[in-house]
Amino acid sequence: MKKLTWILALVLMLAGCSSKETTAEPIQILVPQGAPALALLPLYEGENISIDSVAGSDPLTAELAKAASDYDVIVAPINLGAKMIEKQSSDYRLASIVTWGNLYIVGSEEYQSGDPLAAFGENAVPQKILTERGFGENVTYFGSAQDVQAQLLSDRFTAGLLAEPAATATIAKAKEKGMSFAILHDLQKNDEGQTGYPQAAIFIKSGREAACEEALMQVEAFLNESRDEAEMKTMMEKVGLENLGIPSAEVALATWERQNLHYVAAEDARDEITAFLKLFDITFDSDMLIR
Repeated sequence: MKKLTWILALVLMLAGCSSKETTAEPIQILVPQGAPALALLPLYEGENISIDSVAGSDPLTAELAKAASDYDVIVAPINLGAKMIEKQSSDYRLASIVTWGNLYIVGSEEYQSGDPLAAFGENAVPQKILTERGFGENVTYFGSAQDVQAQLLSDRFTAGLLAEPAATATIAKAKEKGMSFAILHDLQKNDEGQTGYPQAAIFIKSGREAACEEALMQVEAFLNESRDEAEMKTMMEKVGLENLGIPSAEVALATWERQNLHYVAAEDARDEITAFLKLFDITFDSDMLIR
């Protein structure tokens, strides 16, 4: 009887150890819809991972500044998070970059540089990139990319600024209306021959780095290694197109390369980050990085 009791105790002890080893610590993530949400695709079905996707930057700003935010991870424009860190108004630190620019001018071949242009993102990355690429004049800004799409499809403007995958979706919708649109300019390219810039970044709440390490490794593997498109399509449809903020899984897959989704640790992209933040009068400092 004593032997049986000892065996049962051992089994229970081992079961307890196994449970501790396989139970991941819960983490909560906030991400903007579109390309950044697609970057986190493998995490949506993750055990003990909760993801909220939002439209616009206001919710991101509010949570980055909140002293007791519930979010362990926030994906946001790098300039937004870096500025708040510089002002010492955020407990989050920069971990990595996941998008490297997905802005394009879309419209009719009739459009000429200097003609009226519809755009979104005033006082943010889109406006800065338009200006840097020589398209900053004669621009009318609207509240969202959806508003820009509506302006183009109603023939109020011959060209507008859009991000992929919305750019390709707009071209398809224009075709249905008998309009001929195309991608006219790739705004990731500059005069120096560089392609891409650090756009959306992953920020982690100070003290939560270890808890988020496994999730970051999953995102890195997903973005930087080969992927199965059929599996990705299934994942997108399971998560929901509205949650991801994409027109369709097919369009998201067709525009994957133009979305410039690549995982790079911030530590390994210091030069690119420094140069990009300089456009916003932000001085990069190593204290901005996770420890």
